[in-house]
Amino acid sequence: MRHSDILVVGAGMAGLMAAVTAAKSGLSVSVLSEGAGVISIGSGAVDFLGYVNGKKITDNPFNHLNELDKNHPYNIIGAENIKNAFASLIEISTSNGYEIKMNDEGLNQTAISIAGTTKPTYICSESNNASRILKAKKILFAGVEYLKDAQPALAVKQAKQYKVFADAELESAILKSPFGKTHRVLNSLDLARYVDKEEGFNWLKSELVRVSGGFDAVIIPPICGTVNYTKSFKELQNLGFILVEAVSIPPGVGGYRLRNALISEAKKLDIKFIENCNVQRAVIENGKCKSLFALHNNIAGALETEYSADKFIIATGGVIGGGIASTPDKVYEKIFNIEIKSPASVEERSDKNVFGSHIFTKFGVNVNNKLQVIDSSGSPLYDNVFFAGNTLSDYDFPTEKSGYGVACSTGYTAALSALSSK
Repeated sequence: MRHSDILVVGAGMAGLMAAVTAAKSGLSVSVLSEGAGVISIGSGAVDFLGYVNGKKITDNPFNHLNELDKNHPYNIIGAENIKNAFASLIEISTSNGYEIKMNDEGLNQTAISIAGTTKPTYICSESNNASRILKAKKILFAGVEYLKDAQPALAVKQAKQYKVFADAELESAILKSPFGKTHRVLNSLDLARYVDKEEGFNWLKSELVRVSGGFDAVIIPPICGTVNYTKSFKELQNLGFILVEAVSIPPGVGGYRLRNALISEAKKLDIKFIENCNVQRAVIENGKCKSLFALHNNIAGALETEYSADKFIIATGGVIGGGIASTPDKVYEKIFNIEIKSPASVEERSDKNVFGSHIFTKFGVNVNNKLQVIDSSGSPLYDNVFFAGNTLSDYDFPTEKSGYGVACSTGYTAALSALSSK
């Protein structure tokens, strides 16, 4: 049996924030994870709250928390914990080489996708902050030869539908591939890793110089490097135009950078990671979790391994992430087998409008302000187990644009609750 003071399950945004926050206390922390978490392939932009009841927020999102359900994770943990969590994330990421920031006035920033759509986000790198180009008169969308995820001509067509670009001249261009025709389709991460090298950076710089003449701003896929991103981006900013990296479909590169920053911090704190690990069940005695049993997916015929701890933080995700199981018969949290209320009919769990609000996105466990799962009377089921991220109920991150914000703030708060509990 392996023992830790605090055991975290899940290595996405919520799990990593929980682990790092807990480890700063000096306690021993271990993380069990099945994979790298959605953060590793995401955009890296941290959405706080972009919409409430379908209405876009144009002032400080903190002004709108009272419009959310009382059981929304933000209202359960409170504004102070959210602010402290965001400040902690910014400090951790920036000190580990990936500079991210909030708007000075506390407003949402604008990010633009490689498809030419815009979205509100709260914390992001300077390269992802498209608010910087909203007054530009001549904007170039640039893709890369053989990078099929980015089609700049289509992005221009989409962007022209937005009022913010109504007075701007939008054009498209293609950067020449540094590899020529390859045996497989390129993705943004391939190019970002190449730009980490001197020859790759020189390629990107020369291609941007070639196509950027006369433009106030240039939008490219997220390819300004991975480990050397900050240095590369700052140098490219001196080429005479505003450079923006679009947020991308997976692999999104920005999330890869953000995860690397969190992992770097975790290594400094001597956090132990056990990967390819599928937690099967919990051992409960007298209202406390004593241990978890897990299978290691990369070992054929492996027996279950037991992991014990004094405190447990569960950040395994929702239906999509695998922390919540949704079957025709029932919906339940998988490790502790906690049943979750849901419509009897499977068809009622989703909306006919694919872009609508789906009930299944809100599936999760009910918790108190310490993020302990509670029963119907409001009493904690387990004294030493705390939940975070998309395993929580009563929020709809796709329509709210609140995903990483909830993950970051509840991961942080779960760690504080674990540290303060007896």
